[in-house]
Amino acid sequence: MKQNKKSPNNEIIRVIDLLTDVFLNGGKLFVAGNGGSMADALHISGELLKSFRIKRRTEHISTQPPGRDSASAVTDSPISLEPAVPVWVLGANPSLSSAVRNDFPEPNMELAQELFAAGRNGDALIGISTSGNAANIINAFRTAKIIGIKTIALTGIPGEPLSSLADNAICAEGKDTADIQEHHIVIYHKICTGIEEKLFGTNGFLAGSFSQTFKDYPRFDFSKAKTYPLLKRQNRSSIKNMKNPGKVKPSRSENSEIQLLAEKTVKAHKNGLPVIVMMGAHLIKNGLGPLLNDLMKRKVISITGVNGACPIHDTEIAYCGRTSETVSEALPRGKFGFARETGEILNTAYKEALIRDIGAGTALGAVIAGDIKAGRHIDFPYRHLSVFYNAYKEHIPITIHATMGTDITDQHPNVSFRAKGYASGVDFAIFAEVITHLNRGGVVIDIGGAVTQPEVLLKSVSMAANISLPPKNITTAVFDLFRFNREDMDNEEKPDYYRRNIKSIVVRIPAAFNGKGIYIEGNQKETFMEFYSAVKYLLNSHK
Repeated sequence: MKQNKKSPNNEIIRVIDLLTDVFLNGGKLFVAGNGGSMADALHISGELLKSFRIKRRTEHISTQPPGRDSASAVTDSPISLEPAVPVWVLGANPSLSSAVRNDFPEPNMELAQELFAAGRNGDALIGISTSGNAANIINAFRTAKIIGIKTIALTGIPGEPLSSLADNAICAEGKDTADIQEHHIVIYHKICTGIEEKLFGTNGFLAGSFSQTFKDYPRFDFSKAKTYPLLKRQNRSSIKNMKNPGKVKPSRSENSEIQLLAEKTVKAHKNGLPVIVMMGAHLIKNGLGPLLNDLMKRKVISITGVNGACPIHDTEIAYCGRTSETVSEALPRGKFGFARETGEILNTAYKEALIRDIGAGTALGAVIAGDIKAGRHIDFPYRHLSVFYNAYKEHIPITIHATMGTDITDQHPNVSFRAKGYASGVDFAIFAEVITHLNRGGVVIDIGGAVTQPEVLLKSVSMAANISLPPKNITTAVFDLFRFNREDMDNEEKPDYYRRNIKSIVVRIPAAFNGKGIYIEGNQKETFMEFYSAVKYLLNSHK
């Protein structure tokens, strides 16, 4: 708790900065109080939901449906509205409040239940209580902590216990309740004024002169994009190409590097150390997914990190047993990447991840498993082959490290870049946390991830080192096709300098943390199969 009882001005400035950040990051503000403080909560929302002290620029909103030709419109009378920030007053719904009071065994849970239903990580809550002892607001603050909502207490002095529960507390002086409430009005007027100035003032983040100018840049209208059924598309890869783990005989590898990596992997597994796999989409397209699924079922793999293309091919396999269109044929016809179900399923998964505050990989696994409905009912007859489905069922994290505009799902009418970015950000946090557990050792394997995966790993390793949990005595490995010269890794004039996966994963990271880097050259259809066979052999030998 940060508190300044004698001079709250510094705390007011901190609250203004906190709430401005919440609004700029897409969050919303909840406000709660009882009696006169409830009226204050409504007062705050009124100051923020429209112009307060600054006349905000007016936006002229067309009433014409999107995509409709203006010339054919019967009437189009634009309405004028002001930009604002989202504010939600808790307790303003008497139907909900009375139902909670009647149905819940615990008292004073009305505000907590409403916040639990509507709040998301990254939101904020102002609780107003002159005594600091309002039980329903205290319960709401405790709920906020669970969700990840920042809390601001507006109380009297000392304002306990609410002020101690809050991330920020402003405790107003006053000889009685009415006196404290009068001070509260001054305080929250200062807060609303500061937020409005930062967001809508002359130099504000959402000020008219700057933001409106750049909002005028023309943007592609995604609603115009036309999709077609995935089942009508010709594909180059199908379940006929899938490798059957049961038909891969366990055996030692004659390739010393593959055998060494297999031994390090099994040893890490037996010692409870992380075995981290990163990959691009070709492992799926090459039919090697079932081998990875088997390693997850054996609990060898701790986490799998993938790029944005991997879930596309995995989803298509789960849905129709085929994937990988011919770009050269589809592109001239304007059909490349526009198979309907691919975008429908994946973009729904990203949106559900945002709503539920979970990672993209987990959300997609849940969609394929049927635990999250992707809009209309969609069957996944081949889900048993899906890496995301198997990771979800085995409770092993699989993280999607997506970029914008690089995946075919970014072309679709139902795309939400906010959802995709947020869900991928959650996955990055999950992946980075696992990297901190390499401080006792472990194995990191990259299979065909040339750009995104090595960069994600590099940043995650740096984060772990930053909080004093650096990797120690780790083994890192890359499966790829290229030959390279280690001496050229630091020479910008040489092509090998730009092989990020090899440079970061095989050379730099193990060198920095007393580890061993392994490079396995060759076609992954052969090299990864051989690695899987060697791991299987060693696992059987340890039984």
